[in-house]
Amino acid sequence: MAVETKAYVIGLLESYHKRMNQIALLHYELEHPANVSPDEMIGVMSLGHGDGAARSKGHISNKTLYIALNYQEQTDRVNSEAHEEVVDRLIELEREQERLVYYITLLKDTQQETVIRRFYFEGRTWSEIARELNVVTRTVHKIKNRALDRLAAMYTFTDGSQP
Repeated sequence: MAVETKAYVIGLLESYHKRMNQIALLHYELEHPANVSPDEMIGVMSLGHGDGAARSKGHISNKTLYIALNYQEQTDRVNSEAHEEVVDRLIELEREQERLVYYITLLKDTQQETVIRRFYFEGRTWSEIARELNVVTRTVHKIKNRALDRLAAMYTFTDGSQP
């Protein structure tokens, strides 16, 4: 089994809570989007100088008509692109999270699932888990390593590599 895959699985488990926070933040952003207002877009479009040349006093830019006709369209485009970026990132994080949680439920015995959940998701110590299961800490580590190997094998299989 590839060491890289096992390290990847451990990284996923260790970053579980971070991804949950990121997912919550992205859901908030979707519910309360920070949209660019038409006034802000007019300001951006009218203040930008593509050629860097100084303007003479009293000169009306040839961009004025363009700005007047296109500011709403540009505002909508910018807001739509920002929304799409949030949605894309949210989908990616949720898929990653759901895949991990599902694979954990496929572990053969409940102790392995319990050890992984208790340590990585609930933040319990190895000693606490050992006490709860009435085993020594070394046994808990063996259970954890077996579970990590099985999770890594699942990721290896589904990613198209041979375990």
